Amino acid sequence: MKNKLSIICCIALFYYSALSQNSLLLFNEGGKIDIEIIAATEQIFSDRGKNPSFHKAKLIFTNQWGARTVIPVEVKTRGIFRKNPENCSIPPLLLKFDTQKTNFSPFEGINRLKLVAPCYNSDTYRNVLLKEYLCYLLYNAITDSSYSVRLIELKLRDKYTGDYQTIPAFFIEPDEVLAKRLGGIKIERRNIHPNACSRIAYNRMAIFQYMIGHTDWSIKALHNIALLELEPSAPPVPIPYDFDFSGFVDAPYALPAEHMPIKSVKERHFNGFCRTTEEYNKAFQYFINQRDTILSTIQTFTYLPEQETKKLVKYINAFYNDVTKPNRRLSKIILKCRTE
Repeated sequence: MKNKLSIICCIALFYYSALSQNSLLLFNEGGKIDIEIIAATEQIFSDRGKNPSFHKAKLIFTNQWGARTVIPVEVKTRGIFRKNPENCSIPPLLLKFDTQKTNFSPFEGINRLKLVAPCYNSDTYRNVLLKEYLCYLLYNAITDSSYSVRLIELKLRDKYTGDYQTIPAFFIEPDEVLAKRLGGIKIERRNIHPNACSRIAYNRMAIFQYMIGHTDWSIKALHNIALLELEPSAPPVPIPYDFDFSGFVDAPYALPAEHMPIKSVKERHFNGFCRTTEEYNKAFQYFINQRDTILSTIQTFTYLPEQETKKLVKYINAFYNDVTKPNRRLSKIILKCRTE
């Protein structure tokens, strides 16, 4: 009898150990997942001051065995531009988990999780959201030193009225998960000069930003940029995020900063620092080598209308027209580089 109990216990321990190791980790799987959040949505959406409070909610999903699973969470609004009710009716959200209640779930080990939602529940803004998500996938194709994302079909239900809306949205990999995955430490210090960063990583990041027509970023101000030190005292690696002001996304509200010499975000302007000809050529060649992968990432992204996909392919091909022709490289990028 004791032997049988021992065998049963060993099997159970093995099972739960395997389950813990092989549980569906949120950013290790592709495809879209269905998530429902039940909360006082009107109360949360109206709490958009400088220091919004967390509000209790329930997060519901279907686990890998097909069972409906409920996890208690807390939710609050976050961000700057999109948190402003004059700019967006649906703000970005921050979810806080009790890590003791997320075991064997996709959210295991996650304390806080950023959720990006469309500004408005309309076709235009759904496409804006999907194109921003696609920017993350494109940077994932460029480098592993990038934020992982997970697309979700989000049902937001008000717990008092029962009213709900279903929208596309996505989760962004938390900083601590990113740092652990890459074996680094996130740097919170501002005023680090771009030339103090890893030059190869910086060059690729700056050209990627040019590729998607994005100028709304700054290393020194840590604006839409995270810095990760992958080894002690090594030059930090810049990791971009928040691409909604890019020409690739082309959000209706997006305008270039006043100091930029462009009138529309659809116009490309190189915002990177000057480099040697050899460094530029290596960076250009890296993107030329990645051309098929980048275009395939766009063309196989099935969630956008075909017309939108064609526009995005055309926009990226215009970038390759710049980097593959020496005269355009010179006039569009090299001579536009920053010296301060």
